[in-house]
Amino acid sequence: MHSVVSAALPETMAVSDSQWKIPVVTRLESDISADHQFFPLWNDIFPCPACGEIFQKPHILEQHQTLKHAVSEHIDGDSGNNIVPVVTRLESDISADHQFFPLRNDIFPCPACGEIFQKPHSLEQHQTLKHAVSELIDGDSGNNMVRIIFKTDWIDTEKTPKIHRILKIHNSTKIFGRFEEDREHVKSKAARHSGVRRRDERCIADGNELLRFHCSTFLGNLGQNGNSGLCNHQYCSICGIIRSGFSQKLDGISTLSTSWRAHATIPDDIEDEFRFMNVKRVMLVCRVVAGRMGSDQDDVDKEDDGFDSIVGRTAIGSGGGSLTRMTDDKELLVFNPRSVLPCFVIVYSV
Repeated sequence: MHSVVSAALPETMAVSDSQWKIPVVTRLESDISADHQFFPLWNDIFPCPACGEIFQKPHILEQHQTLKHAVSEHIDGDSGNNIVPVVTRLESDISADHQFFPLRNDIFPCPACGEIFQKPHSLEQHQTLKHAVSELIDGDSGNNMVRIIFKTDWIDTEKTPKIHRILKIHNSTKIFGRFEEDREHVKSKAARHSGVRRRDERCIADGNELLRFHCSTFLGNLGQNGNSGLCNHQYCSICGIIRSGFSQKLDGISTLSTSWRAHATIPDDIEDEFRFMNVKRVMLVCRVVAGRMGSDQDDVDKEDDGFDSIVGRTAIGSGGGSLTRMTDDKELLVFNPRSVLPCFVIVYSV
């Protein structure tokens, strides 16, 4: 019997004749597990290979690894051998088993500020309100390009504009999607009527897209000192346009070929008259899907599906401090507000 016990035990635990004889378990653990289903055995525990914490079920270990060790990291100064193990099951698989379990693929961080959101539309709304614009600093290629476009064809030599800052607009996916949908609508409509006029070829290609100016006003300090958020003031035109697009209630959106002509559509004294509201003049540089363009000699109506915009209207502008009547054959009135996509904001004064 002694020889049987000694052979069954490890060398460090072998017993002599003077010691008590220790009986050996001759049945396999699987047999004991069958008789004692609640008996804790080594094949019934699951240690975490990263931190050593013990779990009784494999899915609990997977949950622990997902939360605590979801990303592999190299320890500073290490050659790469000491790595925190990653979860071997896909998070989507665990999500299928635990639909209310918070996982990394169920959160949406803001790339600008890092704030976490649980739904994508909440993230998009946050980006639209808090990170709507970003300033193009001096020396930036985009800044130089917009500055040149703005100052080109400014014909008033006595009142030269002073640019305070140039902002790039980060349009929401909803507004940008509407713009692209309208372009495709214009292209398909022009294709159905191809051959009628030569200029429809441009409509088939890109919807007859143009670069135009639209002058308006804003309140507050948009883009000043790194402020990229929009205000909620009901009289702030620019913030309303960036947030929701141009109003559907208008007969059309007035866009002009040069910044000076767009500037002339707003009276010179508007900033002095509404100084108590901190009103400032601002210029929008817009992409415009002009589509098929009619003229003021044509019998064009907004509801007429034959034309998408109209040119050659008589506009009222300001010159030399007094209102003057001028015929502006370069004004373009776009019927569909979704066809006008603001891209840059120029805060300036004259």
